[in-house]
Amino acid sequence: MVKMLCDPVCPPPNLSQHPCCTVKCWKWDVNQITMNNLVKYGILILNRPITQNSGFIKNLWNRATIRMTVDGGTRQWDKFISGLSNEMQTTIKDPDLISGDFDSITDEILEKYKAKGCKVIHTPDQDRTDFTKAIMELNTHRKQTGLELSHIIAVAQTSGRFDQIVGNIQTLFLVKEELLLDPNTNVFLISDDSITWLLMPGDHVIYIPEETRQHKRAWCSLVPVGETCKYCTTTGLKWNLDNQSLRFGGIVSTSNTFDGSEKVTVKCSHTLMWSMRLPTIAIS
Repeated sequence: MVKMLCDPVCPPPNLSQHPCCTVKCWKWDVNQITMNNLVKYGILILNRPITQNSGFIKNLWNRATIRMTVDGGTRQWDKFISGLSNEMQTTIKDPDLISGDFDSITDEILEKYKAKGCKVIHTPDQDRTDFTKAIMELNTHRKQTGLELSHIIAVAQTSGRFDQIVGNIQTLFLVKEELLLDPNTNVFLISDDSITWLLMPGDHVIYIPEETRQHKRAWCSLVPVGETCKYCTTTGLKWNLDNQSLRFGGIVSTSNTFDGSEKVTVKCSHTLMWSMRLPTIAIS
């Protein structure tokens, strides 16, 4: 049994900086998210409608070590809460941190959460997205308070403005390239019914929830972002790759699915973006 969502044998942020370090394997247990068994994690709400199963979001939020809403994400969170039953509203926790340049939120909403005791952090820098700045502020808070965070879950969307979707992917890369978090902290994007994260160069074992494997519309993808992946070999997919190069203008493994195996293995020479459907988090 895998004890952690990600169990890295050796997870350097950049292999070229660690020539003596060989990555043997990362193990990813997605069941820990779908079953709300995560520990030592933070959650961020970005500025997109929260469309997932309300019970799943509530549990994911309340069990987090640190809770944060990002700019217009505070407005989205307030709207989400207002749609819950009175009983659920009384048991849901307030954000610990609210950050952003605040161009997507009203003063009324900000004052409402200030009155609740939430810490508000203004991040006006326009050279970075609100998501990236939120990660940086979260890391500062982590250092100041001594929090241990193994995972960061960002509730976002893969619909709407394409430039914002690309900006979210850029943040995933900046976390690793600029060491915006502890190298052992991994960042995941959760959308309507899917999850996305980066697979760094090396070997990966991804444990696939049974409900995902058996879903009639199951899907997954391996996408090279920013550079060519010179070789990629997989098992557990319907259309496996065998020492295949992945690049835009060549082959990109989108709209793939599973062969029914409990796990998928990926061996990649360069960073890939992995996405997969999680039907249990969607509104039933």
